Amino acid sequence: MKKFDKLCEIINNIASAITVTMMVFLILLITWSVFSRFALNNPVAWQYEATLICLSWIVFIGMSMTFHNDEHMRLTFVPNAMKPKMRAYWLSAMDMLCFVFLVIAGILSISVVKNAMSTLYQTIPVARGFFYMPFPIGALMSLFQIVNVCYKRIKAVDEEVAEATPAEA
Repeated sequence: MKKFDKLCEIINNIASAITVTMMVFLILLITWSVFSRFALNNPVAWQYEATLICLSWIVFIGMSMTFHNDEHMRLTFVPNAMKPKMRAYWLSAMDMLCFVFLVIAGILSISVVKNAMSTLYQTIPVARGFFYMPFPIGALMSLFQIVNVCYKRIKAVDEEVAEATPAEA
């Protein structure tokens, strides 16, 4: 399982690099667009489409980072009232629901990407499929992270229970 954990770490590093690169590009693009529009009276025509594509990549690739850190959004008042072992199984069950959703939605989104690849944006020569492409990629990256986090969560609780249980003589 250590190799799988290492693979998940590599996936997380790739996701981090993509999101950081996109964020830096967005900051530069929006700064230039504001300056160009108000100081030069010459707006950047393709800024809107480029921003949409970048935000799509940031959100859906960044989704795998939240699963890696076990920080995705969920209601916690129910599991927080549970004993540690039950909480680990409850959170893992909720993560498995996310897993099922991501498998189904990821598979279905591939056809959306394929269909959108044949059309281009009006202001930039980029296929519209690049807006939809990060969802199946991010879903696949997230699936790896969910499995890894669930395994580590349950393993940690099982180890705690084993340490707390006195050894029988």
